[in-house]
Amino acid sequence: MIESEVKRNRIKDIIERWALHTKVLPQLREYDIPGLVGQIIEEFYHTHLSCGHLVNSIDDGVGLAFYEYEDTSRGEVYGTYCKDCAEQYKKELGAWEVDDEC
Repeated sequence: MIESEVKRNRIKDIIERWALHTKVLPQLREYDIPGLVGQIIEEFYHTHLSCGHLVNSIDDGVGLAFYEYEDTSRGEVYGTYCKDCAEQYKKELGAWEVDDEC
C-alpha cells in the first residue's frame, strides 16, 4: 500500500477521535476533516503522480504507457504511477513500463 495513503488514514482516524472526544464533530462540515488531512499530508509528500497518489519523489513512481482506445494506432497515454496502480494498470489495461530517460 502507498505510504502516504496509510498515513492519511491514520491521521484521519486520529483527528476524528479527537473531534468526537472534544464534542466538536457535530459542528464540522463533511469535508473539514478530509481537507485538513490533505493539507497535512501535502506538507510531507510533494509529488503527485498520474494516479493521484502522493510520494516523496518522482523516483518512487513507475513510468507506464497504455492505449487509451482499443484502436492501438492512436491514443497512447504516458505517465508515472505508484507501484500499486502500475501493477493494476498492467493487468487491466495491458500497460507496459517505459524508460523515463527521455
